[in-house]
Amino acid sequence: MAGNKLDVRVYPIDEPKGSTMAFANIAVDGIIAIRGARVVLGEKGAFVSMPQSKDKEGSYHDIAFPLNGDLRKEITADVLGEYDRVASLPPDQRGYGTQDIGAAEVRKPEEIKIEVRVYPLDDPQGSTRAFASVTFDDLAAIRGIRVVEGEKGLFVTMPQSKDRGGDYHDVAFPLSGDLRKEINKAILDEYKVIEKPADKSLADGLRKGAEKAAGHKAAPRESAAKSRGAGALE
Repeated sequence: MAGNKLDVRVYPIDEPKGSTMAFANIAVDGIIAIRGARVVLGEKGAFVSMPQSKDKEGSYHDIAFPLNGDLRKEITADVLGEYDRVASLPPDQRGYGTQDIGAAEVRKPEEIKIEVRVYPLDDPQGSTRAFASVTFDDLAAIRGIRVVEGEKGLFVTMPQSKDRGGDYHDVAFPLSGDLRKEINKAILDEYKVIEKPADKSLADGLRKGAEKAAGHKAAPRESAAKSRGAGALE
């Protein structure tokens, strides 16, 4: 799996107050951008941590990540190598460019195999109606995508983080607008199929029957919508 096209930008912290030494943005194979990866100094040396979110139980999960060990090793090597290079330069010589991450290598949607999974909320307390995950070419995945009910109907948002100024930014997202549109449509189409009244009644009936037979709570609903081939989301 070696040889994937990676565009890496690293931003060292001049006076780190903890174990995080730098932040990094990564574009993977002209498909997606991942923002907010970290260069962390651990007991055994520096390593790269993908951006994470914290669940209700206090556990952390990667928001966007490579799906195989070889690609993860490539990303780690490129990020750490760029960190060593940039951190050795004075701040005014680091040459941070204005070009968007991955802009030079954007691929067309028809060249990319995607798989979408949608997880509706049984009892939504706010505007979020479901969460979704998507894989790209069996290379990388984004989790924590949301289906949101707005004033003009349903829409899809990529996972976001809040900066010190109170503004929100996508943590991971497709590099092309066309690919984003295709993913949004696939997620909304799958959500609408799952949420059809007839489907819900059937699903509820099957779930109740399983609960009665097995004597335990049903597992959360999960459905996969595939576009141009099968993939695996782990």
